[in-house]
Amino acid sequence: MSARPAAGSDGQPRRRWTAPRALVAHAALAVWLPGCAVPCWWQVGVARSGDSLGWIYSVMWPCFAVFGAVFWWHFVHDDPDTLGRRGLRRMREFTPADDDESDRAERELALERAEAEDPALAEYNAYLAALAEEARPSSWRSH
Repeated sequence: MSARPAAGSDGQPRRRWTAPRALVAHAALAVWLPGCAVPCWWQVGVARSGDSLGWIYSVMWPCFAVFGAVFWWHFVHDDPDTLGRRGLRRMREFTPADDDESDRAERELALERAEAEDPALAEYNAYLAALAEEARPSSWRSH
């Protein structure tokens, strides 16, 4: 069974491993792993010379290396077009601006049923509606 690469937004197969984003991640990992191995080896030497705290640090550095490898994996495999600001913009483009009346009525009916079953949900939704009506800035800073 052959694995087919995922198609990008332009219809071309996405180059996961050789994209500029992935090359930066590969370079960062190539620096990160030895950068964690050297202090780990140094702390093992410190621990073997009698400082018992060195054993804790000698375990900590491989944990950092694993963290870097997991970050690298996600960085290479996540699609930037579906994450963050680009993903929100793309989701808004593909979401119809004006809903059908039947869909809207169906969602409102489902919400009313859920609120009837759970008074805490109704109270929370009322609280959110009150917050939405207030024209407060979304930042903690007041300008």
